[in-house]
Amino acid sequence: MTLRAGRSFQALILALMGLYLLSRIWNGNILLYINQRFVVLVFLAGLCLVVLAQFLYAERLEENNNREVLADSWKLNLWWLTIPILIGFLIPARPLSPSAVVNRGVSMDAPLSARIEDTASLLSLSPTERTVLDWIRLFSYSEDIQQFVGQPVDVTGFVFSDGRLSDSQFMVGRFTITCCVADATALGMIVEYPGFAVLKEHSWVRVQGTIDLLERDGRLFPMILAKSVEAVPQPEQPYLFP
Repeated sequence: MTLRAGRSFQALILALMGLYLLSRIWNGNILLYINQRFVVLVFLAGLCLVVLAQFLYAERLEENNNREVLADSWKLNLWWLTIPILIGFLIPARPLSPSAVVNRGVSMDAPLSARIEDTASLLSLSPTERTVLDWIRLFSYSEDIQQFVGQPVDVTGFVFSDGRLSDSQFMVGRFTITCCVADATALGMIVEYPGFAVLKEHSWVRVQGTIDLLERDGRLFPMILAKSVEAVPQPEQPYLFP
């Protein structure tokens, strides 16, 4: 491979990398990989890669010597770079499966990235508009959690059974992403529901009921006294963002 051909190959790889990032932003799949606050940075990175590819291609056109050969190590590195690009374009984007909680577990505490000052804005929300993450934040940072007892709740999440719970209890969970899917954390609320046995593990459900308190390990956590639990499709955006 000549140096001019190598420049063209480099430009093509950079352009494809940039187009891949921009296409994931365009179709919304970027939020299956990273927190929404970083989308702007990914957009700028994709744009820079496309611009850099144009500069490399322009440099290739200015090369006068078409006989200079590209080093074998450079050629090998360029071919290796094509593998993640092909994987990215050919394999459909998929969210993290609820079955991952088997290895990661489910937490009932607010993530470290959650901000205490967000409590005021959460209190302004209608109780039925709060997500699993919202409720856990409120219980983690509010001084008076008794005020939430009896409030209506309407949340969507996946079913997770915990061996430490009773036969009429399960956890409704959601994954939260602080930075990227690699640091995804599963958060969950305990649900009291006598019909739990008919629910399929890791299936998605909509839980409606009222908030109660449950003492566990010397602490009080929110528990949902379910009035109804219905199966629902997985949400288009299954993650919650702290």
